[in-house]
Amino acid sequence: MKFLTPAFLRTSLGAIALTLGSTAMAQTETLRIQDYPGLGNILTRVAAANGYCEKNGLKCELKTIPAGPLGIQTLMAGDIDVAFGPAEVVIQAANKGADIKIIGNAARDNIFFLMAGAHTETPNATKGYPAVMADLKGKKIGVTSRGSGAEFQLLDMLKGAGMTGSDVTIVPVGAPNTALPAIANKQIDAVMLFAPMDGFCAAMKVCRVIVDPRKGEGPKEITQLNGASGPMTVRGDFAQKKGATLDAFAKAMRESEAFIQNPANFAAVLKVINDTFKIDGPAGAAAVEASLRNSINSSRFALDAKSLQHAADYLHNTKQIDKNFDTSKILQLR
Repeated sequence: MKFLTPAFLRTSLGAIALTLGSTAMAQTETLRIQDYPGLGNILTRVAAANGYCEKNGLKCELKTIPAGPLGIQTLMAGDIDVAFGPAEVVIQAANKGADIKIIGNAARDNIFFLMAGAHTETPNATKGYPAVMADLKGKKIGVTSRGSGAEFQLLDMLKGAGMTGSDVTIVPVGAPNTALPAIANKQIDAVMLFAPMDGFCAAMKVCRVIVDPRKGEGPKEITQLNGASGPMTVRGDFAQKKGATLDAFAKAMRESEAFIQNPANFAAVLKVINDTFKIDGPAGAAAVEASLRNSINSSRFALDAKSLQHAADYLHNTKQIDKNFDTSKILQLR
């Protein structure tokens, strides 16, 4: 029997290692994932920064798209692989025939809240919702874009207070970076938006939160969304062909969630946010930190199917969709 020499072994092991390395690199797949200006898709940002995507054979590439409907449109066009937007937007798209599947959450609790400008008088604020909505009658209220989840939920709040969209003027103002000057300069009187707008309110005193569904405030149609408020969505054909890729993505998201939900890691999570979204000056830093503290508990991947169905039922009851919609047919939770 002929024994292999140490030199031959080293050469063979080196070749095997090189081959395995090349195979691992070949298996790495890029996922293009919707992000938003501001705190955005915290789960994916942390997963990318901490190497959880890479560990699971993925490259998580974040694409900033500032509104839910545009995210779905971009997804269906094939320009991103994972959309992140309000449940109402996803359900409406599916109801119109879009072949999409929900794989989990980017944010469990509501991502929108209603803020009044510092110049806007709200004498009913101490009474809370729904009384405070009367203070906005005849006012200009900003939303991310017309037809967005922010507008749908504003209409829900108005309806729950016995009002309609015709009682206010709804104005598209974009993301927090463009909404902030609009409310600071009194171009709008209130705004329905997402983080870090609440941080801006706290740090810069230009606005204040008056209805916060994350804390159970608002009509039940909105508060019942907590659990499935901001799902992550893929195309149906992608889900069918890329099951293993999505399983790897889900694993990375759960690792990210575990890190984020550990209070000892708050400073590290804040650093990830500041590295990807920075507002200059002490007030800017305070705004981002305040928003993260308000939002961090929502960064969970698991989705509550009952909450998602609540959203569909409400859309049908309010004639925003034309038929009962069974959300189980678009669920493909990982």
